[in-house]
Amino acid sequence: MDTVGRQERKRMATKQKIFETGIRLFREKGYEATTVEEIAAAADVAKATFFKHFPRKYELILEVLMQRREKINLAVTDEQVSRLSTKMQVVHLMNILCNTIESDRTMAVISLNEYICSGDLLREEAPTIEIFYQTIERGRQKGEIRADIQSRVVARMLWAYYLESYIAWSRNEQERSLGAILLEGVEVMFRGIEAGKE
Repeated sequence: MDTVGRQERKRMATKQKIFETGIRLFREKGYEATTVEEIAAAADVAKATFFKHFPRKYELILEVLMQRREKINLAVTDEQVSRLSTKMQVVHLMNILCNTIESDRTMAVISLNEYICSGDLLREEAPTIEIFYQTIERGRQKGEIRADIQSRVVARMLWAYYLESYIAWSRNEQERSLGAILLEGVEVMFRGIEAGKE
């Protein structure tokens, strides 16, 4: 059992080393200019070892996005967050997204570009939409959101506004922080969906 544990720890450490090395090189050289061979050499592993952990270079970007989603999922299951009003839960989720993105602008822009170029945006619904949906639906059931509101529609609107704001921010079109832009959008949207605000 201890041997299995050691092997798994070693495997995870190697994967983490490859990931961190790849992200560092993306920041330094850019995604396109960084090759798998360079990542493997800098991480001191064989090219085959890279592919054992990451079947393609884009998997490193998917790992970045997965880590972002995990932070959102943790917030959704946080008991203290669940006690907030629906609006404040959405604000909290947006803040987590913003903090993750704004804390590393270079990787945020690279991740966004590669995610869009990959075609994943067209192939599958973003997991964040489901998180927004569950949050809005709970609020509707508690009477905080108007009963005639379609929770799935609101969830897609929130995500679409988040994505468009992220894209505009990545192009430096907005002088304000991404967080300020997103919170303004949430404020406007909730004026139309909160119970008693018709």
